[in-house]
Amino acid sequence: MTEEYVDYAGRSEPKERWLRASPLIIAGVLGVPLLALAVIFSLWIAQIAKYMFDLGTTGWNTIGIVFLSLSGALCVLLWIAFLFIGSRRRTWRWRISWAAAALLVAAALPLWWLFAGFFSGNPAPM
Repeated sequence: MTEEYVDYAGRSEPKERWLRASPLIIAGVLGVPLLALAVIFSLWIAQIAKYMFDLGTTGWNTIGIVFLSLSGALCVLLWIAFLFIGSRRRTWRWRISWAAAALLVAAALPLWWLFAGFFSGNPAPM
């Protein structure tokens, strides 16, 4: 009597699962400090926004300041969404693409903050 072994599609070894998840794990770990900077930046802008509203600003300036105040939370939500979507993909190409997108959305606000000249070495106190 011979024994039959069934290989289920979608089942993989634990080592292989960790390897396939590694781009998303790396994007998750590298994204946390960048997102912390993004949230801090949003809080600083929110503090400045209060004084700008007290002084009276135009409609477009108000829209811009409100968007900048909410941009840290938006980056966090998009980062979580991209990592979740990437975890549902099967191929390497899609996992790496979604991991890169998650890392890019996490780094977008701190890089913009750095290149736009908001960081002068003397940030506003919290």
